[in-house]
Amino acid sequence: MYPFLHLFGRYIATYYVCAATAGIVGFLLAAFTLRKKLPGAGRWILPLITVVSAIIGARLLNVLINPKGYGEGFRAWSLQYKNLSLMGGLATGILAILTFCLLARKDPRGILDAFVLPAASGIVILKIGCFLNGCCGGKSTKVPWGVEFPGNKNTTPVFDPLHIIVPSKNIVHPTQVYEIIGALIALVLALVLSRLMKKPGVSAAAFSGAFAVARWIVLPFRALSYPKYVIHILYPILYGSVALLCLAFVLWSARRRHVDTTEVGISSRKLDCQ
Repeated sequence: MYPFLHLFGRYIATYYVCAATAGIVGFLLAAFTLRKKLPGAGRWILPLITVVSAIIGARLLNVLINPKGYGEGFRAWSLQYKNLSLMGGLATGILAILTFCLLARKDPRGILDAFVLPAASGIVILKIGCFLNGCCGGKSTKVPWGVEFPGNKNTTPVFDPLHIIVPSKNIVHPTQVYEIIGALIALVLALVLSRLMKKPGVSAAAFSGAFAVARWIVLPFRALSYPKYVIHILYPILYGSVALLCLAFVLWSARRRHVDTTEVGISSRKLDCQ
């Protein structure tokens, strides 16, 4: 792993570099993709609000599902970039966009579509940071593509510090890579469906639903210190609910497209008859 980068004569945490890069790239991409749907200062203000809301939401969800991570040494309001939950950030980011659209009287579907590429890019860069940092690794495994994460406290055998009983290498599932692949697949699916259906909101729904399914698939391979009800009940319900809601919206949009196409065809035939 590469937890530190040597830049400008100083060592900087790779994770923080990637986190900052993800925020900047997501912000700039959103400002670009919003240029037609939200002209003026709004295309700069909304991405900024979304990034800040996502960070706050990521901390809030982590506080709820991981209370043991907070105490005298680390407070919930700490500005340190750790103890964050990705799904909380995505949820509050979407909520911020919907609130902005409500106040500005804008259709949120197209605007949410504009955030698909920025969100996917941010997720990929963040997970690259996790991978290089050696954090958030998965459970121990013997699969050929397993990687050594010596810093993963959730899977290191603390009962055998001299490595007499177990091997010294800690080979785990590279769950960060799994999630990167999931985000890329979700992005491709979103772009394809958006191009085929040409309905606002389909891209955002397809990406959100597909990425939720990807996280659900990866969940059993992650080494999490959260309470069991979070891992076995809360997260599956969350991922399943998001996937079903998004699937329902895509199917509804497909039906609407079929109805609209049929109505256009009938109108054309009437004109031909006249």
